[in-house]
Amino acid sequence: MQQEWRTPVRLERDDNELRRVGVEIEFQGQDIGKLADLMRKTLGGELKRVSRAEYKLFLAGGGHYRIELDYALLKEMAGYEDELAQYVGASGEIAFDALEAVSSLLVPCEIVAPPLPVESLSQPMDAIVEALRHAGCKGTRRSILYAFGVHLNVEPPDLQPATILAFMRAFVLLYEWILWKGRVDPSRRVTPYIDDFPKDYKLLVLDDAYRPDTGQLISDYLEYNPTRNRALDMLPMFSHLDAEAVKRAVDDNLVKARPAFHYRLANSCVDEPDWSVAKPWNLWVCLEALAADAEALSMFSSEYAEDLQRLTRALDTRWRDRIQAWTDNTFA
Repeated sequence: MQQEWRTPVRLERDDNELRRVGVEIEFQGQDIGKLADLMRKTLGGELKRVSRAEYKLFLAGGGHYRIELDYALLKEMAGYEDELAQYVGASGEIAFDALEAVSSLLVPCEIVAPPLPVESLSQPMDAIVEALRHAGCKGTRRSILYAFGVHLNVEPPDLQPATILAFMRAFVLLYEWILWKGRVDPSRRVTPYIDDFPKDYKLLVLDDAYRPDTGQLISDYLEYNPTRNRALDMLPMFSHLDAEAVKRAVDDNLVKARPAFHYRLANSCVDEPDWSVAKPWNLWVCLEALAADAEALSMFSSEYAEDLQRLTRALDTRWRDRIQAWTDNTFA
């Protein structure tokens, strides 16, 4: 099923080059060698075997895709049996031992695309997802152990602290709405991979008087978020801007410096016929629209800071409905 791909407000960077987006898709259900060959048949290019767990597909126009086994995700997911059981309401012990269960499954796979121009995203992403679906690959909702996600690595229009902060504010304001609109799976919500920012940090970010320079923006982020486990992981971008500051705060060799927002919130539903990477991308474009609307961003920041203090906010959908009304009007 062909999905509409929305266009962000700002297509170009401040150097007049098209902004680029890297995409990572996690899933299960395919031998790595067969998967690599499937990607070659789907996208063309030259396939190189790096190891038993990794292939690279080099394209004629430059850049390469990585096709690899995701051992890290497999190991991490094995540690959340109790949380998963509690979330889905299982009585007594869960019906399987998580460690034994995951060891009997194929190791999760991941396809990592090179940074692609925004206007060139749809064709390869739609082709990849269709190929994976026809090959019988499995997505997030097939098992409570499948905390598979789609990560978007989105270049900002520029690296000015005011621009970065506007995107972060928009994310804080839309996080709850995206959880609902994107139907983020329980298997992902109970693990720490897509944690929200702490409340105190959100209040800091939303404060209209908060106008940090780059150094202060990075320092404050690291004080409240010394981890990769955020739905909007800023460590890659901040490593690009100040690698030493990040290294002092976060001892994690998986942090890779790049001038991009690392957005980790979306499910990977490669086996569902009505799903496309366009779905998480379009929700991200809503975030970009809010970040670019200074008046709405200021108004919502003030409203949400107040809403966070409501003791009964978890019992209603007032904030979600407020954002839904705004998106309906913005994208009518």
